[in-house]
Amino acid sequence: MLDQKDIDLTRYSELKKQLEEASRLYYKEGVSPMSDQDFDFGLKEMEALERKYPELGDGTSLTKSVGSDLVNDFAKVAHAVPMLSISNVYSAEEMQEFVDAAESGLAEIQEDTASIASASPRNDSAKWICERKIDGVSLSIVYENGRLKQAVTRGDGAQGDDVTLNALTISDIPEFFDAKKLKIDPSEIPTGTFEVRGEVYMEREAFERLNEQLILEGKKIFQNCRNTVSGSLKLKSVNECKTRPMRFFAYHIPQSNNATHQQNLEQLKKLGFNTNQFWTADTVDQIMKISEEIGADRDNLPFDIDGMVVKLNNLEQQRALGTTSKSPRWAIAYKFKAERAYTPLLSVEFQVGRTGAVTPVANLAPVRLAGTTVKRATLHNFDEVARLDLHFGDTVGVEKGGEIIPKITDVKKELRPVGAVPVTAPEFCPECGTPLTHVDGEVILRCENLHCKAQVQCLFEHFVSREAMNIENLGPSLIASLIATGKIKRIPDLYRLTMEDLESQERMAKKSAKNVFDAIQASKERSLENLLHGLGIRFVGRTSARNIAKHFRTLEAIRTATPEQLQGVTDVGERIGYSVYDFFHTDMYTAEIDELVALGCPQEFKGVVKTLFAGQTAVITGTLPSMDRDEARKLIEENGGKVSGSVSKKTSWVLAGEAAGSKLTKANELGVPVHDEAWLLQQIAESTENAAEPSADAAETSVDAAEMPLQTSLF
Repeated sequence: MLDQKDIDLTRYSELKKQLEEASRLYYKEGVSPMSDQDFDFGLKEMEALERKYPELGDGTSLTKSVGSDLVNDFAKVAHAVPMLSISNVYSAEEMQEFVDAAESGLAEIQEDTASIASASPRNDSAKWICERKIDGVSLSIVYENGRLKQAVTRGDGAQGDDVTLNALTISDIPEFFDAKKLKIDPSEIPTGTFEVRGEVYMEREAFERLNEQLILEGKKIFQNCRNTVSGSLKLKSVNECKTRPMRFFAYHIPQSNNATHQQNLEQLKKLGFNTNQFWTADTVDQIMKISEEIGADRDNLPFDIDGMVVKLNNLEQQRALGTTSKSPRWAIAYKFKAERAYTPLLSVEFQVGRTGAVTPVANLAPVRLAGTTVKRATLHNFDEVARLDLHFGDTVGVEKGGEIIPKITDVKKELRPVGAVPVTAPEFCPECGTPLTHVDGEVILRCENLHCKAQVQCLFEHFVSREAMNIENLGPSLIASLIATGKIKRIPDLYRLTMEDLESQERMAKKSAKNVFDAIQASKERSLENLLHGLGIRFVGRTSARNIAKHFRTLEAIRTATPEQLQGVTDVGERIGYSVYDFFHTDMYTAEIDELVALGCPQEFKGVVKTLFAGQTAVITGTLPSMDRDEARKLIEENGGKVSGSVSKKTSWVLAGEAAGSKLTKANELGVPVHDEAWLLQQIAESTENAAEPSADAAETSVDAAEMPLQTSLF
């Protein structure tokens, strides 16, 4: 029988996995899989368990670290002052706890510090400043002698992505400060380095126009304004970024010479920035009254807000209270609860996503919610349908918390019509008629037909991506156009495209068509693992594709391998082994492989097998100075090593960065060697310098590490 600790540890593991995946989707893919409130409550539960069992929490725990939106395509820039996230509260009681803690902390400091005592909040016009919490993306803008030098995303809090060129497309962000135009004295223009922080956002009307255009172009629409901005700031094309009508509110000067936050806002406004409206308060009662006013007016605003930010006005007090590893102690976000309305369920549609996942979507009797008329709501998956015990004609509760399609939260079963029929899952794909599958361990139904018309666009995008066949200049828009005009239906069709086919596409000049044509032909020289990954075989990511290709060396050997032989490959278990075997023994896919081979696609592994860390298992912990964990993992794996998530007696060594936690402690207890990033890079550099000329047997074309794809699976 399980004791309470076993139950708690199991719960912690479940929470950790769920919240880390939600954080990854939110920051890396711009998807919101759960509400802010559910995420915050999950974090609070994790914190409680970490206090109960201190061995659980390390520096990498979500309770102690800022979510990261870093991507590999942009230069990394360290923040002069960390960009932290703000903690959330949801009630007047929690707000009172925050205010009490801040005032208690200041009282303790004032006993020993005369400067803080003299800067008592009672000497200022207000103790607290309240501002609307814009639902956008944080951005740091650095000016040098009055001219914009760099714009950097929050990233992981310590460093962010350089998005300067994209930020310059936002009209609210001044490229330089013009005293004459601003009608201020030239002496008021900041000299030296001057950093401004704020929120990039998109107005609802502009967001709706953008989605309408995407629908006309047959492209996937965006989920909400915040995710649209997040993706737009990371666009590689500045011209495309210009088509995204983003705005900017400035709200912070991290290294300010002013005395109060209110003075900061006044200075920012003088310099030409848009600043958000603010209110002043002395007590929690006043703060909560302001929150009611802001909440009541939220539907009348042109942009989305999800709460109110409360900050100490006195900057000296802010500095005195300081921060935790994750959040400032002088600021809090009061989050509004999602609005809910009740309306009858009319019908349910089954939508097939680009990865074959079938999602039920409810059609509702129109109801007003959060300032808009709601007619549809997501049901997420069929486990959720079963949990709700949903029947046609039910009166359902609907919430809208930042999503385009709101979600159903509950059912008023007492209002259920007599004889109502339950909602059940379909047996066949509504797009192509293929029988749907439900894999153990997953909560979704899936269409396994890669040629299902709902999945074709995604399959092509995956095949040409940098992590697969790396066909440059063949982006989503051109793929959509080629599909719409019937030029491509299956992957081999790419290699049958002529110059005339490409030139016939809208807005394709001869030179552009030639670049695409040449890139398609050049992809034939890639290595076997690129093709294997690009095929979209379920569960096969970058690493498993490379391991399989490296092990079998030829496509023919993979095609004739047994499931047992496939499972013998490093990091290829039963699930991946059978998936690869089934793929190469399905007539539809084998015929396609034969075509690709005949068209000249790669059949052999061309990478050099590096053995620097062969037979070694490493563990990565903490924050590394110049690379994220995924980059470090790739370096280790490309040099023959294996990366594990936990430290044990079998661990060869630990790669540790700043704020390394329990993994470092355990490594020291077990006597496992600990190294830093500099050591890793030195080992690789020395190995490269000392590498002998390859023998005849090993004379292969090396795959440049910079061209190696990320571990991304189509499914």
